[in-house]
Amino acid sequence: MPIVSFNDTQKAAIVSLLIEMINADSVVEVSECEVFDAICVEYSISDEIFLVGRGLDSLKAIDIMKRMSDLQKLVTARLLTRVIDADARDDDMEIRLLNIICTATGVDALINAKSIDGDQTVKE
Repeated sequence: MPIVSFNDTQKAAIVSLLIEMINADSVVEVSECEVFDAICVEYSISDEIFLVGRGLDSLKAIDIMKRMSDLQKLVTARLLTRVIDADARDDDMEIRLLNIICTATGVDALINAKSIDGDQTVKE
């Protein structure tokens, strides 16, 4: 059971963003799909939530992520990073997409604040 829980709308947004990340480099690797499937199991993403997420516009998904708690945002960014790391190669398009998402949702500010003040607590 994951430490952080998400509601169905948030899960759909995560699905949308993960799919965007898998497609960012125009090459869908088996390893990325395996990580995606593992995340779906870990976070109890049903077929229905998957279908909603698959059809969700990326900008809407980012908007949903903006309204997540700080901890949920950080976990979501980590999930995106798991997909990036799945194929064991750094791709500029994947990194660029991650940076765009992190900037748009405030994750970059959370990470910078955490590293500046050394505070290990994140708002729930």
